[in-house]
Amino acid sequence: MNRVFSFFICIVFICVSLVLSDVYGQQEPSRLAPPASDTLGERLYRDGLLPSGKPLIGYIKGDLPAPGNSFTCISCHMRSGLGSVEGSVLTTPTNGRSLYAPRSNPPTLRPGMSAMGVADKGPPSPQPPPARPAYTDESLAAALRGGVDPSGRVWDPVMPRYKLQDDDMAILISYLKSLSSEFSPGVDAATLRFATVITDDLTPDRYQEHLNLLDNFIRRTNERTNHIENEVRNPRVKRQLMVSGRVAYRKLSLSRWMLKGAPETWRSQLEEYYRKEPVFALIGGVSGTAWKPVHDFCESNHLPCLFPQTDFPVISETDWYTLYPSKGYYQEGETAARFLNRCDDFPDSGKILMITRESREGIMLNDGFRDTWRAFGRAEPFTVRIAEKEFLSPERLALLVKTEKPDAVVIWDNTALPEAINSLTAPGIEPPNKIIVSSGFLDLKFMELNDNIRDITYITYPERLPMDEKLLEAYFFGAKPQGLKIGDGISKSAKQTYPLIKVLERALREMKENFYRDYLLDIISMGKDLDVPLYERMSFGPGQRYASKGCYIVQLGKGSRPELVKKSNWVIH
Repeated sequence: MNRVFSFFICIVFICVSLVLSDVYGQQEPSRLAPPASDTLGERLYRDGLLPSGKPLIGYIKGDLPAPGNSFTCISCHMRSGLGSVEGSVLTTPTNGRSLYAPRSNPPTLRPGMSAMGVADKGPPSPQPPPARPAYTDESLAAALRGGVDPSGRVWDPVMPRYKLQDDDMAILISYLKSLSSEFSPGVDAATLRFATVITDDLTPDRYQEHLNLLDNFIRRTNERTNHIENEVRNPRVKRQLMVSGRVAYRKLSLSRWMLKGAPETWRSQLEEYYRKEPVFALIGGVSGTAWKPVHDFCESNHLPCLFPQTDFPVISETDWYTLYPSKGYYQEGETAARFLNRCDDFPDSGKILMITRESREGIMLNDGFRDTWRAFGRAEPFTVRIAEKEFLSPERLALLVKTEKPDAVVIWDNTALPEAINSLTAPGIEPPNKIIVSSGFLDLKFMELNDNIRDITYITYPERLPMDEKLLEAYFFGAKPQGLKIGDGISKSAKQTYPLIKVLERALREMKENFYRDYLLDIISMGKDLDVPLYERMSFGPGQRYASKGCYIVQLGKGSRPELVKKSNWVIH
């Protein structure tokens, strides 16, 4: 009985998928305006800027003006133009393939049944929009100006109406026709291709478990596809199951792009891999050095890169194609500045002595603190830079503290700590009110701090606390996670791979047959927060490219086996 009911649900789901396919449309519109206008159309759509450079003005709820650069098309219709879902609100696609195709009415279901074929539970699902004829250039221009579709239905009053001149309207319509008009590279009728990047500065034990988990995910996904091919006898039902994307995907493949030598040579290696085998997206990947060459390659080729494992992400407010687990070391520096800014006992004119090791880690920690501190309008810290092979002795640190008399000392170093910090309790030295260090840079060395310095030493900690994380391992992974070899515990690499697989599973399920790279990222941006083993929370949103946005400030408890004591929330506002 259960198998029959499950199959019935699948059939209902297929019917709904067919209707939604009609809603979105598949007809290829003709292009009337020259492709040269697409750059100007992109500015109109993404930035709300006219070809003249002035803001596009839209009118909402009748006559309320809304500058286009604060109410852009992508805010609701997303970068791909395939629309969005937020709660019970559905924003329809605005790409040419959808607009220039007629839209059918949704099916009528029996009362008490949802689109999944079962009784409704929880919040209501978005209601599909009603039928309408296909747009033409003329009817689309009229709708954008007046807010009435070809069937005579009036648009929602929050959808802006745009009083565009004919030339500007032609540019915008031409761009809408180009949006998500052809599948992205890396997909064909049978296979969706991915790759993962590994750099040769790592030993195999640093990346092999990550690769095992990715291979296991690809294998399990393809087994589900094979099961449907073998079990479903009705050719029409099988075809719809295979192309709907809601029940199964195309077969997946995963290539390994191994990068060798200096980072300056990686770009040419990536280009050669991509020339031989274009892929739909990069997933995961591990590097012990800067990720910037891979990041820049992905930006240039409009290639999504999901959750690479690196402590050195590119920090950018505008780049689009790489989604990082966090900001890495930069995030720890950022958190230290936020914490210090909120401390009631740190004076507005308080002096900071910041000691920075001239290494990748030290510079990113320094930059995160400095950029955030400046944004608060605070005075620049007094910064002492330590050359990469230079030693920060206890005597030097003590002399700096005696000379500068800072209210707080921020130390981004890992060579002489904790010995140097412990020396600040020596007779004749007046320690600062606060000392801040990085757990990521120090690893476990901070556990060696003397009891009499722990009360003034604060530690950035960008992960779940160990006692919390251990309790959750079985919950997240089960007693024997697939693809893992369990020894003393579950590795950090495995914990970083877990959210990647969860996000990818959901995105592939929601993509249906819309194989557009921007849509993949749009879907992820609409996802719910993830509760994961390594971080307290990972959250997503349009244009957000760092999923874990938090970091604790902790102190050491007393004794030889101290616990970490939280001194802040996960996110410090």
